[in-house]
Amino acid sequence: MKKSLFILLCLLMVSVLVIGCEAPAESDEEEVDEPEEPVDEEKMLVRDDLVVAQGSDVEDLDPHLMASIPAAIITEHIFDTLVTLDEDFNIVPRLAEDWTISDDGLEYTFELRDDVVFTDGTSFNAEVVKYNIERLLDPGTLALLRSYIEMAESAEVIDEYTVKINLKYPHAPFLSRLTAASNAMVSPEAVEEYGDNFSRNPVGSSAFKLAEWVPGTELVLERNPDYWGEEPGFETITFVPVPEDSTRMAMLEAGDVDIIVRVPPLDADRLDAEEHIDVINAPSTRAIYAGLNVTFEPLSDPRVRQALNYAVDKEEITETILYGAGRPLDSPLLPEMFPHRQVGPYEFDPDKAKELLAEAGYEDGFEMTFHHPEGRYLMDRRIAEAIQGYLADVGVDVEMETMEWAAYLEFIRKPIEETESNMYLLGWGPWILDGDQMLYPMFLSEQAPPTGSNYGFYENPEVDEYLIQGTSTTDEEERIEAYGKAQEIIWEEAPWVFLHAEEQIIAKHTNLEDVLILPIEQLRFHNAYWGQ
Repeated sequence: MKKSLFILLCLLMVSVLVIGCEAPAESDEEEVDEPEEPVDEEKMLVRDDLVVAQGSDVEDLDPHLMASIPAAIITEHIFDTLVTLDEDFNIVPRLAEDWTISDDGLEYTFELRDDVVFTDGTSFNAEVVKYNIERLLDPGTLALLRSYIEMAESAEVIDEYTVKINLKYPHAPFLSRLTAASNAMVSPEAVEEYGDNFSRNPVGSSAFKLAEWVPGTELVLERNPDYWGEEPGFETITFVPVPEDSTRMAMLEAGDVDIIVRVPPLDADRLDAEEHIDVINAPSTRAIYAGLNVTFEPLSDPRVRQALNYAVDKEEITETILYGAGRPLDSPLLPEMFPHRQVGPYEFDPDKAKELLAEAGYEDGFEMTFHHPEGRYLMDRRIAEAIQGYLADVGVDVEMETMEWAAYLEFIRKPIEETESNMYLLGWGPWILDGDQMLYPMFLSEQAPPTGSNYGFYENPEVDEYLIQGTSTTDEEERIEAYGKAQEIIWEEAPWVFLHAEEQIIAKHTNLEDVLILPIEQLRFHNAYWGQ
């Protein structure tokens, strides 16, 4: 396997490759090799089509309502943001050609492109930006990632192609937040026409548009002939949800798909040995954790939550399940993110776990349910099973519940009066390398479901104060201090079982060129094409 050092994520772009042949089978009766199964090169190398196997289906195609990377990968090809990230993680123009920021940091003025048309014929202009900002800020929209834009107060039309966004308070990473797929521009006319069905009839201005979507089976994008940018190299891109790791690999080897995500670490060398397959370990900003519903009685005691952290051997998980494709967490914030402060780790100590459980009144343990997806994260089912085993060793009886991704998201996003979750496996991969995008949406009390991502309903007024302080100032030292104190408290109170940061392991056909793989786990095919 081609290993890559985990370097600074904001400087990385990885281009990868993939597809191959089956190994010859051996006869049961004679020690002779059977001839190789012929490979259909035409099927393997379709020049105007690309087939992508993801580990899970999409939950929504309305960018303002979606909140997962599988959905973002697709919506990034249908919709455009005002600004975007290049391969070096620089903020560069997209629908906005230029911008200025007022001295007080409260006004962002954007000069817009004048040659953009949505696929329904609606022209893009300042009024469209105003509509989108207002839609994102409207509580009735139920935008799951509204925290990414909620520091904005209003949008003001200056002229047809100039718009000003006014902020409630100075916010250092605001421009970075506008690169998020959840802040993309949608067609106002289409939203008004389709209403609640807009997610099944998405209308954007990017390189592709939706051709067909059969949930659980496939989603097909087709080239947008009116795209304002460079024509993409594919006529269609087909996304297929394949939760089982072995099935994704088999489809890749058979030539049924051209690129797969989340290659099991144990199988990476075998795939990499194939003539037409390359496997790449790419950095990721994703933290994997087992979230704890602090309103569930045993888990309401911080000592119980600490005990669960001591009970799970994170080093063993990264070494024997991920084969080194991950690092145990030492903070709620990844080291690559500003301003990380090392406050851990929780060392593996079952005796300490039992001691804490006894102190909390659970010397005989307790029972709970552990919900988890399959195929969404690297080796997610195996990791969930390992956690179940570790907790059993300290007397906590865990019942496993495996769920399909879209249903799983709906389950964990229920409000406090409806939730049935106890513990749940999730990952959080911030789209900007700033603690504001990880700590604020995950641990601020106001970010609880159904409109936020604090799925465990964690609440601490002191943490709230530090997070609000960190997000509402541009003073770097003040932000470092506020976020540092928040990390210390969050780690001590343990609303998660802090697991690891995972790497991306992706494989694809060697002739597939210029696929952009960002550390935020975005796969972009705008400039990709079939080479020779």
